[in-house]
Amino acid sequence: MHAPRIPTLTLAVALALPVAAVALPGCADEPTTHSTTQLVQYQSCGALEADLKQMMIDEIWAEIDQWGQWGGPLSGGEDGDAADPSSDGGREEGTDYSGTNNQEDGVDEADFVKTDGYHIYTLNGNRLHIFGVPEFGDLVPESVTEIEGHPTQMLIDRDAGRAVVFSVVPVWNLPEDHPLRPYLGDLLDDGSWMWRTWDVTKITVLDVADRTAPTLVREVFLEGWYQTARKHDSSIRLATYAWMNNPVLWQWWQIYDQLQDPVATKIAVAQAIHALSLEDLVPRYYVRTPDGDLAPNQLTTAACASFYRPTDSQAYGMTSLYSLDLASTDLAIDSDNVVSNWPTVYASDDTLVLTEPAHGWWWFWRNGEDPEQLNVHAFDITTPGQTHYLASGRVDGLLFDQFSIDEEADTIRLATTDNRWARWWQEDAPPPDNHVWVLARHGSRLETIGHVGGIAPDESIQAARFVGDRAFLVTFQQIDPLFTIDLRDPTAPRVVGELQVPGFSTYLHVLADGRLLAIGIGADDQANARWGLTQVSLFDTSDFAHPALQDTLQLEAEGEWTWSEALWEHKAFQYWAPEELLAVPVSSYQELGDTDGDGYNEWRYLSRLELVNVSLTDGLSLKGTIDHSDLYTPDDYWYYRDVRRTIFMGDYLYAISDRGITVHRTADLGLVTMQGLPGYTPDDWYWWW
Repeated sequence: MHAPRIPTLTLAVALALPVAAVALPGCADEPTTHSTTQLVQYQSCGALEADLKQMMIDEIWAEIDQWGQWGGPLSGGEDGDAADPSSDGGREEGTDYSGTNNQEDGVDEADFVKTDGYHIYTLNGNRLHIFGVPEFGDLVPESVTEIEGHPTQMLIDRDAGRAVVFSVVPVWNLPEDHPLRPYLGDLLDDGSWMWRTWDVTKITVLDVADRTAPTLVREVFLEGWYQTARKHDSSIRLATYAWMNNPVLWQWWQIYDQLQDPVATKIAVAQAIHALSLEDLVPRYYVRTPDGDLAPNQLTTAACASFYRPTDSQAYGMTSLYSLDLASTDLAIDSDNVVSNWPTVYASDDTLVLTEPAHGWWWFWRNGEDPEQLNVHAFDITTPGQTHYLASGRVDGLLFDQFSIDEEADTIRLATTDNRWARWWQEDAPPPDNHVWVLARHGSRLETIGHVGGIAPDESIQAARFVGDRAFLVTFQQIDPLFTIDLRDPTAPRVVGELQVPGFSTYLHVLADGRLLAIGIGADDQANARWGLTQVSLFDTSDFAHPALQDTLQLEAEGEWTWSEALWEHKAFQYWAPEELLAVPVSSYQELGDTDGDGYNEWRYLSRLELVNVSLTDGLSLKGTIDHSDLYTPDDYWYYRDVRRTIFMGDYLYAISDRGITVHRTADLGLVTMQGLPGYTPDDWYWWW
């Protein structure tokens, strides 16, 4: 195993260019409160290169200013102001079996467990396991296929007979003879390697028409971190985020330490950045065919026309939206690349929304009065295998998660909290506030046509859900206010109801008859949020102006705390409407006492699936528990010991954890059959091809 290493950035390298070669702007990061933004398509690669370099300089210079104020030496000069820079067929999903708990109907979200109603696909370790379900209640192993890297999520297209697996490939651990290695790294004089990027996202396309013998169709390696993927009809869209690894980003402080002068350090940093080439700054992708041929692909072809930058923004990272149509024979890849900060992605059946902060935290070090703002970019995804830019806008605040975004009737709705993160170093930072925004497209602009703010000042959004002309928000400080918001008039959204209950919810799931099912953190006897107490709540919002808490159920265990992946991952939350059952993974520890006489108490890890009856009239009750604890030994200190997903099929449910799949009758939860799984091991980050 090769440890990741970045070579030392020496002063000699940093000063390799003459001072005259460095364009030092007088004020490139002017304070901005622009209320909108647009994506500008690049017309030349030179312009893209210049922008990326300048934004890198701006950020590092701000870090130098902060370093000096917080204890870095300033003896060599002033404070820097003088040089300040700028399926169909038979079984039907939702009726006969449950699929992934997706945000939007008809838009499938990638996950590590999938089903087409006749098969269950699960990623386990570095393998794709496929099980047949010829009759509900059956579980027949059909095939095991090894996947390179660390597979995390996948999408399945039953009609096309293809599976697409997304895995993470940490490049610093590539084998010596891996074909990617010479493209991603340079061998240095001291025997260490300098890598272009820390991780590569790999797409593995498999033909699974014969589930007993999947075959490889295509492998694509994308420079950047996997973010998320969606499938609508046969088209897949994948988002990655990348910034290329250059020593100056991390080791400018070595120059600072040598020069003891912030102004001279800024000049040296700018020189080092200007010495970089465009290929040092933007990601690439590589395609490998089943015969083993690997071909690098530049994204900078056609004068860099696939690249866009948002106006009045600062970033040098890159969000890439890759599209491919599984129904096509050539599986051609289309890409759109946005210079951006860290993104959050949402998709409906015809629109993809990419949101990202207009500025990183460092911006506010110099522009402390600027508001936190969110760039909102909309893309048309109606053409199979392609993505086309539509329009952009901007709102105040930042998002909590993907459920804070929604598209309805040609409008985009967002729920944001301002003053959330950007001024983390300030003791007197402005208090947070919460907003709901409605944006409509006018040409290439997304303009705000409706807004309501001042929602729960001093609190932050913890959960949001948009449903038709209604929205629900949960904020939190000490108690959990649930707000109901009327969106019937998109130009005048308004808060119509508020309910305060102890604790807070982290995910909201819409049921029939105005009911809202939620999971979150419960409260103690003093009504304070009790971290480690998982709670399911049922709200009645049929009287929209007067929401009511109908019932709660605390998922307690033998230990003092419980934890559920469903608290933060909605795909772990599985509600089966035909039987009014909720399946929620719950984990805890059971104290066994000093069983071996060594003076220390022993503990047993509990890995369970709790089944909750959800009655719209009678409320919540615990139906029973499915226990996977015996699949693990006390020495199994692996990361994935929990029951993580549930699939309902007819009168049965399938509980899936790292070490096995168990099948149970929903009537009495009796065990019908099971299949063991190898599980993850410490050696799963290994390579083959």
